Amino acid sequence: MPNDVRLMPRLDEIGVRRLLGSPDLLREGTMAERLAAAASSITHAASGGSRASQDDLQTLLDGLTALAVQHGFPNSGGATDRAAFDAACGAWLGEGGILHKAEAMRDDVWACVACCIAPGIVLWRFENGHPDRFRGGVRNTFQRLWLRARAVDRGEDHEDRWGLLRALSEDASVQITERPGIGADSNIARALAEAWVVSSARVGSNRMEPITRRAARMIRRDNEITCLGALGEQERLARVQGFFERAEKA
Repeated sequence: MPNDVRLMPRLDEIGVRRLLGSPDLLREGTMAERLAAAASSITHAASGGSRASQDDLQTLLDGLTALAVQHGFPNSGGATDRAAFDAACGAWLGEGGILHKAEAMRDDVWACVACCIAPGIVLWRFENGHPDRFRGGVRNTFQRLWLRARAVDRGEDHEDRWGLLRALSEDASVQITERPGIGADSNIARALAEAWVVSSARVGSNRMEPITRRAARMIRRDNEITCLGALGEQERLARVQGFFERAEKA
């Protein structure tokens, strides 16, 4: 059976800095021009698949662009539109497509996506163009969305697979993906997300930020003793919902 994993280009920190120092190239250049400008900083995995072709990279760019256009790119779109883009893009990335899971685990792959393939979308989504939105990591424009999808995916057989992506606030999503003790275990992350939805329906989403932070601290402490990820799904969800109820009262 042939290996159909596409090995994505990986951009090192020197290449990131080089492109960030060329804002006109980020805004107005073509993908081919950016890849050429950063060529000395781009590598690929030595084995495990075949290198992504120019057509593969164009397919990735076209998919990201189509989603962004639906939400106002390049010249419009408010906060609500950008949040809706995040949910839709996270679901699209989470379903696989060009980016195989093994490649999506790498920060330098996402740095290349943000700097070389789709920087225009980065600058639309985050108008201040902060460098962290281009570098690999949990703040990367696209990597953060893939991490969210991976954390709260209800599964291919669920009738509303990506409902949690649409329901969660930005703060709740950050609380999940930027806390390794939660985001690294999809069972815990999904339980927190499900409990957040229940709690926000009870008290209102505008009151959820401090509640979520308190509940997340309780979950992290309890996980050191209980190993929440090893519990049955219903037991884990009930336990996490209990933390949210305690956080509400606090």
